[in-house]
Amino acid sequence: MFSRSNLVLQQLLIKNASRNSSLEQVQYVKPILTRNLAWFRGQAVKEAFGTRLKRRLRNLLVVTIVGGGFYYGYRSYKNYKWYQEITESDEVIGSKPRIVVLGSGWGAVPLLKHLDSKKYEVVCVSPRNYFLMTPLLPSVSVGTVETRTVIESIRSLVGPRVKYVEADCVDIDPKSKTITCNSDGANPVSRGDDVKAIVKSSKREGGASSRIIKDSARSRPQFQMKYDALVVAIGSENNTFNTPGVEEHAHFLKEVLDARRIRSAISDAFESANTPSQTDEERKRLLHFVVVGGGPTGVEFAAELADLVREDLHHYFPRLVANDVKITLIEALDHVLSMMDKQISDYTEKHFRRENIEVLMNTFVKEVKQREVVIQFKGSNQLTSIPCSVVVWATGIKARPLTNRIREIIGLKVQSNRMGILTDRYLRVKGVEDGSIFAIGDCATIEQPKLVDQIQTLFEEADTQHRGALDLQQFKLLVERKVAEFPQLDIFSKTIEKTFQEADKDKSGFLTLAALHLALEKADRKIRALPATAQVASQEGRYVADLLNQIPNLSANDYQQHDLKPFRYKHMGSLAYVGSDSAVLDFTGTRPILDLFNLQPLSGRSAAYLWKSFYFTEMFTGRTKTLLAFDWIRTHLYGRDISRY
Repeated sequence: MFSRSNLVLQQLLIKNASRNSSLEQVQYVKPILTRNLAWFRGQAVKEAFGTRLKRRLRNLLVVTIVGGGFYYGYRSYKNYKWYQEITESDEVIGSKPRIVVLGSGWGAVPLLKHLDSKKYEVVCVSPRNYFLMTPLLPSVSVGTVETRTVIESIRSLVGPRVKYVEADCVDIDPKSKTITCNSDGANPVSRGDDVKAIVKSSKREGGASSRIIKDSARSRPQFQMKYDALVVAIGSENNTFNTPGVEEHAHFLKEVLDARRIRSAISDAFESANTPSQTDEERKRLLHFVVVGGGPTGVEFAAELADLVREDLHHYFPRLVANDVKITLIEALDHVLSMMDKQISDYTEKHFRRENIEVLMNTFVKEVKQREVVIQFKGSNQLTSIPCSVVVWATGIKARPLTNRIREIIGLKVQSNRMGILTDRYLRVKGVEDGSIFAIGDCATIEQPKLVDQIQTLFEEADTQHRGALDLQQFKLLVERKVAEFPQLDIFSKTIEKTFQEADKDKSGFLTLAALHLALEKADRKIRALPATAQVASQEGRYVADLLNQIPNLSANDYQQHDLKPFRYKHMGSLAYVGSDSAVLDFTGTRPILDLFNLQPLSGRSAAYLWKSFYFTEMFTGRTKTLLAFDWIRTHLYGRDISRY
């Protein structure tokens, strides 16, 4: 009886304790509920400063711990997945078709990122183990953007499923499907960066600060690699047009090392001109900078250099900037930015005059010397010498030695285009029977079929009523059905009736075979090679990746049977920075955008904001996006770093 009473008493005590703890919890939670309800109703809650500070510090600590835990877990998971994918890719070597990609530029990276690594074994072979944001090189050459901002490791960019080998492909055997890499010690220090001062000894007696050290860390023995499909995306190199002295005395602007050398040379020029014993004539020569080429690269570098002089060097060398600095842009054509709208060219030339940039148009460079540039004006036989210290050569591109080697292996009768490797509309290299080699980017040129070569077939196919002539409706159907196969027909798409009337000379309402021949000949004359730009290479790389992902196997050559469409370039516009926070944008050729919004060429500060936003979004990773944003902010707040290192 006593034990039973004791048990009941214990149960009552437990219930009472739980009731008290519940009351304590309610008393603890009540202020939180009251505060939150007051905040929701918009009512002010009086709270002591110490209590409020303590609560906020506690919340900050909780958020920090939770956020740090999530980040640590995310990074651990990413590392686990990375090592797991590396292990899986090592285990399946040789069990899947191998696709070898030569290059790590604008064409290769989109291809590598979108290729199905579960379907193929993907190998990237390139002498440059990083991707380079080439449009920002003019900014790097003057310190607006730092070097590490515009490069990203190719391994971190494409992931662990893509194997990367740092090597220089020197030969290809299409029959045995083998590539040969490295030249067995012939150029042991070549890094794929056109380091002309390292590959061959410089002929300069002076020049910008540079030091070459030869150590034993680099060893690249020759090897061969089999492939099932090969994608050539090796780009191009600078074209000197056999102008004497360019290789020895001019700076290119195509690689990171080029930009670093230009930056050092600019610093050398100002420090040399600031030496007390310099003569006035020598000082003016040292501070005269010449840019050869009026394309986007030359225009942007001249603009960036003018910004550097006006915004930064003016503070440190006020007398030199005020009296001696001169920037000259030399262009062989009658206007700069010739690939853009005429309004943009006129605006750029006027803007450069305001920026004290002298533009010499219709001018040819005959020779580049160490202390001067020899020029010749159009229509004149007289040669003129321009004393200067730094020459930047940005005139054009030419094929790399490997590109020419591939053309020779296939046969120059088939590969008759000297500018690059000739491909079909699916970007397969012409002359390779099994279609196992693709070429994209600056090293390739798409062969466009001519209408007049197939005019008899086209005419008979369109003449459904067998009258020996085509009416307006038949001509319209011909254009609509064949525009995908013959892109040059696109010029007739909006003016079909006008084109028909112009071709119908006798006003009979019909086009004979001869009249159709004249009309199609006009369309064939509009065929132009795609420009050597980043957006062309990027679109081609993405297209080849999608193509290879869709085909059932690499031996399937009849792409039309698998309903695969040929490559069609979609122009998204052209843009260039012209200095003083101004840029130019040209939408010519972006027909869908023009049809929807009727956009006109833009220039000025608004275009500069679009220019910056476009390149910001084009940065491939969050790291480079962050670095670019901080570089622009740093330059705006503190100016450019003018030290030489």
